[in-house]
Amino acid sequence: MPRFLPVIALLLTGIGASHADTIRHQAITPGHYADAREALVDAIETEGLVPAPSSRFGDMLARTGPAMEQTAPVYRDAEVLHFCSARIAWTLARENPLNVAQCPLSMAIYTLPAEADTVHLAWREAHGDSPGSRAANALLERIAQQTADNAGRSSLGR
Repeated sequence: MPRFLPVIALLLTGIGASHADTIRHQAITPGHYADAREALVDAIETEGLVPAPSSRFGDMLARTGPAMEQTAPVYRDAEVLHFCSARIAWTLARENPLNVAQCPLSMAIYTLPAEADTVHLAWREAHGDSPGSRAANALLERIAQQTADNAGRSSLGR
């Protein structure tokens, strides 16, 4: 049994690494929150998807901050938008039923109090290296890039 311990440790290490979350980030500078949010919704809809009502993450933190003895805001604005591609969801589900946890896809948009002209996008990459996860990641990248391109154009005119 002791001779198998290194093999077991190696397997467990590989399993943990393959399921680690990778958070991606795109900064939009110069950027205005309202323009970038509109560009994000447009980018999602351009892909033929309908975003669900957003999760107002920044508002939740502002409401709960006093109870947690937190007085300094983390964000000026922060929302998470959720959306789903049926084609990608079907591919992911057929690859592995556990992939239900990867749907819907989401993208966060936020600004920080100390940054006057920067809007941030953040999203979790889909796990694995399968056709479904590659399609989900490509979709998220397209949405982020289109958002940055469109928000940048609309912000330049101000």
